[in-house]
Amino acid sequence: MNALYNLRRTVSSGILALLWIDVAVILLRNGMRPQGFDVVSVAASVLIAGVATACWMIDRTGPTTRLVSSMAHAAAVAVLVYTFSGSSLQIDMHMYFFATLAICAAWIDWRAILGYTAVVATHHLALYFVLPWAVFPEQSDILRVVLHAAILVLESGVLVAITFALTSALLLAEKATEEATAAQLRGDEIAQQQIVSAKAEMERIQLAAEKEADANDRRNRATESIAGGLRRLASGELCFELSDPLAPEFEAIRHDLNTAVNQLGKTLRAVNDTTVHIDDGTREFRHSADDLSRRTEHQAASLEETAAALDQITANVTNSSRRTEEARSVARQANESAAHSGAVVSNAVNAMQRIEHSSSQISNIIGVIDEIAFQTNLLALNAGVEAARAGEAGKGFAVVAQEVRELAQRSAQAAREIKELIRNSTEEVQTGVRFVSETGEALKTIEGYIVTINMHMDAIATSAKEQSMGLAEVNSAVNKMDQVTQQNAAMVEETNAASAILAKEAGRLRLMIGQFQLGDMAGEFARTSQKTSGAATFGEGAVTISQTARRAS
Repeated sequence: MNALYNLRRTVSSGILALLWIDVAVILLRNGMRPQGFDVVSVAASVLIAGVATACWMIDRTGPTTRLVSSMAHAAAVAVLVYTFSGSSLQIDMHMYFFATLAICAAWIDWRAILGYTAVVATHHLALYFVLPWAVFPEQSDILRVVLHAAILVLESGVLVAITFALTSALLLAEKATEEATAAQLRGDEIAQQQIVSAKAEMERIQLAAEKEADANDRRNRATESIAGGLRRLASGELCFELSDPLAPEFEAIRHDLNTAVNQLGKTLRAVNDTTVHIDDGTREFRHSADDLSRRTEHQAASLEETAAALDQITANVTNSSRRTEEARSVARQANESAAHSGAVVSNAVNAMQRIEHSSSQISNIIGVIDEIAFQTNLLALNAGVEAARAGEAGKGFAVVAQEVRELAQRSAQAAREIKELIRNSTEEVQTGVRFVSETGEALKTIEGYIVTINMHMDAIATSAKEQSMGLAEVNSAVNKMDQVTQQNAAMVEETNAASAILAKEAGRLRLMIGQFQLGDMAGEFARTSQKTSGAATFGEGAVTISQTARRAS
């Protein structure tokens, strides 16, 4: 807001000076008036200008000063118009309202413009009704008042819009100026920092160059020392140590190299000792492998003979078990046939008993028929007697009675014959039942014998089956033992071959270790190298053991 404040401060003196110019014009006009000097108008103008001046002296650009000075200008122009009343210039003095309004707009404050407009509007409307001649030279017209008001309002609106636009533009310009100033300050600071950084970087580069030269010198000396140690190490020397101190950054490498050489020497000495132990162990292992090979060969031969014998016994027991199973099956079938025959005989006995029972029932029925024939005969005799008593009327009935009597006699005769036949059949059935019962008893006895035989056959078959299963398990175990023995023989062969390879590799390891200078281990290398011939002999023994194991398998 500095630009707006500076602009208002610039125009404030002019706006206030214009008020006192108006006072002077009013005083001059009163001296020239035909009506005489008007003290009231002069005093009013002085009072108006004095109030505005007092506000200006307190705060030259404050809101109160802006508003009071603008309203004072409107009031001063109104007094000036009143002073020119009766003159032809009075109507022209109204133009001064619009001029002073534009001058007051220099405050760039919409409140000042609206205050000025309010005073002018109040002046025109009030004096139009109270003192119309104080506003216009002739008869006042409301249309003229309205026209002046419309023009004033239009000008005020335009000035208010310009004020807002100018205020915004000034604010934006001030903000842009502040941003540009801040950017320039930041740029100056950055430039200063870059200059300082460049100087520091140059100093740092110079120091780094000096340090680099010193470091290169120390690095070269350290590299030569370490390279010499590595050359000695490459030549197989393990009895040295880098004792000269190096640069601090290479001290760790020197200590690590000395530690590595020392550790490598210890490791190779331990490897040499281990090689000696491996030679001793391989020789002992060779003798053990020879003994194991011979025992494996004898065991394989014994197991082969045992397996062959067990195979023959298993085959015989299997055949016996199969034949026992066949006999057991035949006995089971005979038992089933005997049981079936007993059931058939039992059914036949039951059928004979039912026939006998039916014959007795038929005899009873024949007896009933015989009694019915006897009763019928009696009834026929009675009927014949009654027909004889009836005379001629009963002849026909007598003939029927005679026929019924003859039929009853024939029925009785047939019943006696049937009864005789049934009695004979009953005797034959009883005889057949007795024979069938005797047959059933005989079959039951045979069935008991067959059951006993079947039980013995079951026991024999079970025992034979258990023997066969036991022999099969023994045979399987022997076969597994034979397979394990063969596998052991193969493993012995593989072990012998591995031992030969191990002995050969141990010799190669001794030769490689011999390339290093271990100091106190030189005599040990000489002693261990004499054992190489023993390793070769062990390799030949391993081949012999492998052939023996292959024959055993």
